[in-house]
Amino acid sequence: MSRVGRVTVRDVWRALDEHFPFAHCADWDNVGILLGDPAAKVRSVLIALDATPAVLSALRRRPADLLVTHHPVVYKPLSSVRPDLAPSSAAYALLRMGVAVVSAHTNADVAPRGVSHAMARRLGLRGVRPLIPGEPSSDACKVVVFVPPSHADAILVAAAEAGGARIGEYARCSFRTEGTGTYLPRFGADPYLGKAGREERVPEVRLETVVAGSLLPAVLRAVRAVHPYEEPAIDVAPLRGAALGGGVGAVGDLPAPEPLDEALERVRRALRPGWIKVAGPRRKTVRRVAVVGGSGAEFAGAAREAGADLYVTGDVKYHQALEAAASGMPVADVGHASGERWILPEFRRVLRARFPGALTARVIMEKEPLRAVPAGRTRGGTRS
Repeated sequence: MSRVGRVTVRDVWRALDEHFPFAHCADWDNVGILLGDPAAKVRSVLIALDATPAVLSALRRRPADLLVTHHPVVYKPLSSVRPDLAPSSAAYALLRMGVAVVSAHTNADVAPRGVSHAMARRLGLRGVRPLIPGEPSSDACKVVVFVPPSHADAILVAAAEAGGARIGEYARCSFRTEGTGTYLPRFGADPYLGKAGREERVPEVRLETVVAGSLLPAVLRAVRAVHPYEEPAIDVAPLRGAALGGGVGAVGDLPAPEPLDEALERVRRALRPGWIKVAGPRRKTVRRVAVVGGSGAEFAGAAREAGADLYVTGDVKYHQALEAAASGMPVADVGHASGERWILPEFRRVLRARFPGALTARVIMEKEPLRAVPAGRTRGGTRS
């Protein structure tokens, strides 16, 4: 914990990591401290969906030490950093202003209180749970350590401090079984228990925990540093489908069934999208609602399997809309940003709770970059 008045970029990263673990991101994503010095002091934070021209203008008018974004400021490797090239122009401007950047993207999508859950809470859904449990992109591993009982707690603490042993909102997760370890130290060995040249049978604990694949090297180094044996016995096994909590999307029930039009009005009031495009049947009673922030049309099948009467997401394509129309489940496209942006107040809540009085945090809630233009007649004919 940082001293009040002495918060660094790394401290902010750690505070966000406690709720939206950065190691639980998709393997194609780029998250974490993307620009700036991790040790730099932070007194003011601006939180936004992207580093858009409007956000950069806001930083020039009212400077901040740190920008926290949902979408990565640097997504793909840059061959150059220039103001006249779109992929690097924002990074160039931020570096010139001395503003550090932390981006929390797919790790915030799959966290237990992540993007889709923020949408579900605004919609007033009850019994909210992940639409697709687990984090399929987090490359999780199970780590098994055989250790004397006297050192089991130290091993778990070391793994946890290195970022392991986390499942959703739970830290220091492990399972322990007692057994007997056997070994024959050869001459020249210096065993923690027993003597060289004599076979030993000693009580040991089999300590099991989980680790995101990206953190595995750091966790193994930390475990070996506190393990009393010269040659610790450690097993690592990949976990298919992951087991680190959270998941894709969210699903829950309305307080009471509503006609589709009323449910869509609820979506308008709660998420404040610039527009809603709806595919599927018009006459429908809605009890269960599934949501996925950002681009989630590919998960419409999971929404139907969860028994959803309405699916709310963004970036629905033409053929996906046709599938929705044929399936009997209405799909509401609210745009990409209209759902995702509700994670930004959650970022602010985390920082204010962690650093009360030590920093200021403000949010820019930008609207969807696309806007709806009513179709109609123009001079010389109709629009096509």
